Amino acid sequence: MNKNTLKVAKFEIIRQLKKPAFWAATLLIPLLIGVIYFISFISAQSVETEPTFDENTKIAITDDAGVLSSNVPYLINGDKDYGIEMVKNGEVDLYFYIPADFAESKKADFYHISEGLEIFNNDGNILKMILSQDSASRVDELDVIALTSGYEIVDNKLAKDGADSNALGRAIIPGFIGVVFFMFIALCGNRFLLTVVEEKENRISEMILTSISSKHLIVGKIIALLALGLVQILALVIPILAIVFIKRDDAFISSILSTIEIDPVLITLSVILFIASAVLYAGVCVFVGSLVSTARDASSFIGPAIICMVFPLYFMQMFMATEPNLIVQIFTYFPLSAPIALMLRSCFGTIDTLGFCIGIAVVAASAVVAIYLAIKTFQKNAINFSIAKPKFFKK
Repeated sequence: MNKNTLKVAKFEIIRQLKKPAFWAATLLIPLLIGVIYFISFISAQSVETEPTFDENTKIAITDDAGVLSSNVPYLINGDKDYGIEMVKNGEVDLYFYIPADFAESKKADFYHISEGLEIFNNDGNILKMILSQDSASRVDELDVIALTSGYEIVDNKLAKDGADSNALGRAIIPGFIGVVFFMFIALCGNRFLLTVVEEKENRISEMILTSISSKHLIVGKIIALLALGLVQILALVIPILAIVFIKRDDAFISSILSTIEIDPVLITLSVILFIASAVLYAGVCVFVGSLVSTARDASSFIGPAIICMVFPLYFMQMFMATEPNLIVQIFTYFPLSAPIALMLRSCFGTIDTLGFCIGIAVVAASAVVAIYLAIKTFQKNAINFSIAKPKFFKK
């Protein structure tokens, strides 16, 4: 790599890293994720989801329906009014009344002394626990498992050849890479687009091109922008991975982690596709920026390119089909839509290794073409401020 290219890249990186606005934009989303997680953690700690029930809790139950066994210690002989008086007098903390029509109404009453506004009081669930334990003591253990759904059904998928299939587990990491690429577009697109236009608007490019070639300038800027984009992505991904690590014992997260299957070939190809797609996107944005003379025009021209890139998401159901149709094939190998189309098909397992490699080659070749065009058009239009039509060739 030419030293001038490295100088441009180094200059762009340092200049952006010194801007408070860059760090504000980079850390805003991770900060919001942290705040949301902190609030949810505090809420989970402060809100009781289980009933407060210990040996010091005084409980009384009137069972007019005869649901409970006679050996349940909380049963009393008094009627409903008697039980309510016990609560009022402080003889019991909680009083439950099971009416005679419990089988039809499926309702029971719960009385206790309220201390202000109790939105999250779950002490009524104590009766459910008592009924459940009493019922379980009178039936066979297998019946309890069957009635309470206290069992797990293990899904064993088989491929057509009879081998174990874990398509979901293999798709998790490539899918995560695809999400990261989508975030890359959302976070870094505007910077890619404006990096060249701003210099043209400020007429800085006239002075720069006197000391450095357009090739070294454009390539250096793209390298710097990719590095800055990586910083922003890491600032977003690292907190997410940290939360996953902290909550790894959670049932939902642990089930996902246990499902993940490491496919070295697929993961390697997905990473290569991500890099090629990022370079392609950067090249297209810089190319558009080199064509126009103002940031306003650049925003108008880049719209169709972004739409082409995300268009496969609107046809996601088609990408799930085992046999891809013509539309899916076009999206897969059309340069602008290929990145997300290939990521979708790799997740759903609807593309073979050869087809995936061909798609990556198309994206990589398109990235080289986009950078080449960006270099040439910037060289021809660097000082083009008033002419509406950009000059591709010298007369």
